[in-house]
Amino acid sequence: MTLSKRLLYVFIFFYVIVSAYLLCFFVFPEFQDFVISVRSSFVILTEDTNYFWGVFIAFLVCLIGSASIGFPIPFPFILFTLSNSLLMKYGNQGLLFQEILANSNFWMEIMGFVVFGGLGCAIGELAGYIAGYGAGKLIDTSSSKIMKNLSGFGKLVLENEKRTPLYIFLFALTPAPDDLLYIPLGLLKYKWYKALIPGWIGKTFTTLFYCLWPVLVRLGLLGIGAELTPIQDVIIEGIMLILTLTIMMFIFGFDWSRYLEDRQKKEK
Repeated sequence: MTLSKRLLYVFIFFYVIVSAYLLCFFVFPEFQDFVISVRSSFVILTEDTNYFWGVFIAFLVCLIGSASIGFPIPFPFILFTLSNSLLMKYGNQGLLFQEILANSNFWMEIMGFVVFGGLGCAIGELAGYIAGYGAGKLIDTSSSKIMKNLSGFGKLVLENEKRTPLYIFLFALTPAPDDLLYIPLGLLKYKWYKALIPGWIGKTFTTLFYCLWPVLVRLGLLGIGAELTPIQDVIIEGIMLILTLTIMMFIFGFDWSRYLEDRQKKEK
């Protein structure tokens, strides 16, 4: 694991906050009622013209979350919440879950979050590209283990530049940190728009997965004959946030460069 102490403390802080939030939700009925009430008010972000503000929020949080280099921002949780708000909106209109799934307007609004969230992610990832483009000596002079880890992995993957768009798409599609590629792309003065297009396509699939989580959860409950209550909804969102943090901690902490070096040695 290459996770620095500072970054470890950040993850611990997030875990403590989420755990305290869930504990208070279980222990204090007043807090539980407050949380459920606040969550219900989120529906306003998806109603009428306010929906475009919801799309803007999806774009903005994805942009900021992806623009962070070496710092975790669990933006998938926001996409989950926005998507869940859409389900609540259509449910408040008296539609059953099966009827919501058959509603074309619901899917069009979901795709709004997906497409613009993916665009925000793709543009945000260019922060790594800019860091590499504008600071050629960044990797050599940085004492950060994370930065050196990202650089080592990226250089190994980019040995064949003809496959670069494919690598960008695949990295955007998977949970692997895109900075592994974007920092070396900046160092190599790779055209930024060539990085943006495959990144946007890949991130669109990724954000689709995040936005579909509330739907998949409800389908799973429907399959076992259960209904989702407001309390269960909050618990699932908390679990989703913890799961997101855990995946991000693994991604940031895994020694990717060493893994690739060992893999290359075995192939030789």
